[in-house]
Order: sequence, then structure tokens, then C-alpha cells
Amino acid sequence: MLRNRRIFLIATLIDALGSGLWVPFALLFLVHGQGMGLLDAGTSLSTGALLALVSGPATGAAMDRFGPRALLVAGNVVRLVAFSAYPLVHTSWQVIAVSVVAGFGDRLFWTCNAPMVARLTSGSETDRMLATPTVGRFAGAGIGAAATAVLPTITSPWAFHLLAYVNAASFALAAVLIRLLPPSGGPEAELSRESSASGSWRAVLTDRPFMGFCVTHTAFTLASASKFAVLPIVVRDLLHGPQWIAGTAITLGTVVVVTTQRPIVALLAGRSRTAALIGAATLFAVSFALLIPLEMVPLRVAAGLILVTSLGFSVAEAMFGPTGTATAAAAAPAGAEGRASSIFQLSWGLPVALAPGLLAVLLSVSNALTWSVLALTCAAAIPALLVLRRKLPGALREPSPAVAA
Repeated sequence: MLRNRRIFLIATLIDALGSGLWVPFALLFLVHGQGMGLLDAGTSLSTGALLALVSGPATGAAMDRFGPRALLVAGNVVRLVAFSAYPLVHTSWQVIAVSVVAGFGDRLFWTCNAPMVARLTSGSETDRMLATPTVGRFAGAGIGAAATAVLPTITSPWAFHLLAYVNAASFALAAVLIRLLPPSGGPEAELSRESSASGSWRAVLTDRPFMGFCVTHTAFTLASASKFAVLPIVVRDLLHGPQWIAGTAITLGTVVVVTTQRPIVALLAGRSRTAALIGAATLFAVSFALLIPLEMVPLRVAAGLILVTSLGFSVAEAMFGPTGTATAAAAAPAGAEGRASSIFQLSWGLPVALAPGLLAVLLSVSNALTWSVLALTCAAAIPALLVLRRKLPGALREPSPAVAA
């Protein structure tokens, strides 16, 4: 069992690294590596990601039938194919098609990761292993950001293609490792099937406080998906500055999240979840607001603002991630926890899918509008949380328990 845990831990890290690496790299890859326009690239990525979200319910049904291991392998193979194809795309419809395939692979991973962990672990070990994708995703984002800063010929397509192929190879390695694990089955699988049949969609969809929290949570996940996504484009095309600025900011933010999440969660353990989430929303809003005047100040000042806000973003990320997940779990309708979890996952998936297109549209108008919209969205979460606190007293008022980070 220990060997299986180690194999899966390594595979999960590789998997999450590959997913995180693509986040700061996607728009830059399509605009400067494939010659697409910013609006076309962003809209195409968002369209493909949104279409891929439709596969969520079907993925869950397939997991019940074939088990998480088979679908985790399939998800990595699917993304191997997608990222091998990215260097071949040059038009919107091609990007949409490939991003749908990549997004389907992502759905397979996020649907099956937790059930697979539950079959390999128990107790506190489960929490520690479930935290691995988060750390890996942030580390991948840092590697992707660093790559955009240090690739020797950033204007040459081969440099962009190389990173896409390396990413594809990482998914192939993860698939091979997961294939080494024993197949799922037996009483645990049967129990999973029985559990999935309990509860009802109506119980979740008519629970207004829970649905309200999921809607409010999208403000945090939009902030998370947007905080670094367009920095490489802003630095290069608007500020005409060196790429080390964006690369350093994203790498610095990644290091902060990975190294400080556990102490921050421990600090929040004695406070209400509402206070933690409001603190995160405030930090996000202030950090976005500081980026509004980037084009109106000298490059040296703009670089300082980018680096300072990267710290604010990272602390906010460490505050809201475990707290939001714990709140959703506590607020889920009894007997329908699985369905509630799938709805909560949409509060992650939709903003991530919409962010490239939304940011491309906003950035095509102005830098100031981009950061203003994000700042106001985060600020709007504060009164929403105060209202929800009265409707979800157990989930939002009680002190946050310590969460493994």
C-alpha cells in the first residue's frame, strides 16, 4: 500500500505540474508562438474550456462504471494527445477543438483524483495527499512563468513548441505511473456506486444558501484564475518591459503559496470562516486595484507594483482555498454531498474557462478596465458573505478547523 501511495503521489505531482504550467503560458503561446490575435486566442481557449465542462456528469458516471484508475490513465492520455497537437494549431476552430480535448482530460483528473486517494489512504493521510494537486499546480504555474522569462529565443516558435511537447511528455509519464497501480474494484467500488445513488439534484439546486455560496465563491476563483494569466501579455505588449518582471512575480507568488499555506491555515484555525474569506476578498481587491495605473507610471514603479501585488495575491490564495472548500463541505445538503461537490467544482471550472476570453476582451479595451473589473468583483463578495453568514451559520460562523496544506 505504501508503494502505491508513493507512485500515485509522484503521478499526481507530475499531473498537477503539467496543468499548472499551461496557465501563465497559454495566451503567450497562441499569440507569439502561433501568430494568433489576442482576442481570437482568448475567446477560443474559453470556448473550448466551457464546452469541456459539459463532460462533467458523464465523467462521474464513467468513473462509477470503470473505476478512478482507468479514467485517470485515460485523462493523462487525452492530455498527451491535446498538448502534442497544440503546436499544430493556427486558427480559432483548431484551438477550440484541442482545448475541448485538453479540458476533457482535466475533468477526468479532477473527478477521479479524490476517489482514488480515498481508496489508497485513510485518516489524515487522505488530507495530505489531496493537498498535493494544489501544491503541484502552483509549482507548475511558477515553472511556466519562469520558462517565459528564460527561454533563450522567446520570439521563436520552436521555444514555445518545446514547452508544449515537454508538457505532453509529463502527462505520458503520469499515465504510465498510474497504470502501475492495482485496478479498482471490490466492496469499495460497490459502496461508491450505492453512495452515488443517494440524495437528489433537487435537494442541491433548491438549497439557496448553498447555491449562493457557490456563486459567491466564483469571485475568488475568477481572481485566482486571473491574477497572473495576462501579466506576460501586459508586461510585453503594454508596458514593453522585459519578461523577467512577469516571470519573477509569478514565481515569487508560487513560492509564497507553497511555503506559507500551512502557517496561514494554522493562523486562521481559531477564527470564523467568514473572517478568513472576507480577508481574502479584501486582499484580492486591493491587489487588483494597485495594478490599475500600470500604464501611467514609470516601468520601474510598474515592476514594483507587480511584485508587491504578487505577494498579496498569494496570501489571499492561501486564505481562501482551504477555507472555501471546508465551507462548501459543511454547507452541503445532507444525503447529497456528492452532487453538491460537483456543483461546487463548477465554481472553479467556470471562472477558469471564462477567464482567458474575459481578460482578452477587457485588456483589448484598456489595462485599467481589466484590473478595475476584477477588483470590483472581489469587493462584491464581501457583502454577499455577510448575508450568507446569517443563512449558513454552522458553515460560515464556526472557526475554521486546521486543514492539511
